[in-house]
Amino acid sequence: MADVRKATPDDIEACSRVLALAFQDDPGTINFEPDDERRRRILPPFFRSFVAASLDEDGDILVTGEPIEGIASWFGPERHGPSPEAMSANGFGDVLGLAGPESAERLVAMIDEIERQHTLLTDRPHFRLEFYGVLPDRQGTGLGSALIDHGHARADENSLPTYLETMSERNVDFYRHRGYGVVGEFTVGEATRAWGMIRQPQGS
Repeated sequence: MADVRKATPDDIEACSRVLALAFQDDPGTINFEPDDERRRRILPPFFRSFVAASLDEDGDILVTGEPIEGIASWFGPERHGPSPEAMSANGFGDVLGLAGPESAERLVAMIDEIERQHTLLTDRPHFRLEFYGVLPDRQGTGLGSALIDHGHARADENSLPTYLETMSERNVDFYRHRGYGVVGEFTVGEATRAWGMIRQPQGS
C-alpha cells in the first residue's frame, strides 16, 4: 500500500499540477472550457486556488508519492469544501479573469449546480470527496486506492457516509466497486451528465 500523508503549504504547486493533469480531459473541465490549450492554462491556477483555500480552512488534503503523484481532498462532516471567501483570498478571481467571461460564467454555473445538487442529495452529516486525481501515467498502480481507502477508514471510524460527484461515466463503475451507489443524476451546462454517489459506513 502506498504511503499517504497530509499535504502542507509547500505542496500546493505540486498538488495543483497533479490535479490539472488528472482533470485535463475530464468532462466537467471540458464543460467550462472546451479548448484544450486554454484549459491547460486555466486548470493549474484553478487548482492552486482550491488547494491553498482548502489548506487555509483545515481541509484534509491527502497526497501520495514522492514527488507527489496523487491527491484527494476530503471534507466533513462540518465543512464540505473551501468557502468562497477562502477561494477569493487565494486567487479565484484571477482564475475567472484568465478564463474570460464565457468560460468563467460556465465555471461558476457548474459550481453552483454541483453545490445545489450536493445539498439536495445529502440529508445527514457526511464526509465529501471533492477532488481526487492521480497522474495519468500512474493510474492503476494503487495510488488512488490508497488515497480513497484512507478517507473511507476515517468515515467508517465516525460511522458516517461519504459523498462525491463525478462527470465521468467510467468513474461511476470505479466508485461502485468501492461501495458507492448512485443517488442522483443531473446535468451541468447544456449536456454534461453528472452523478451524485454515496457510500454508507462499513463495520461497527
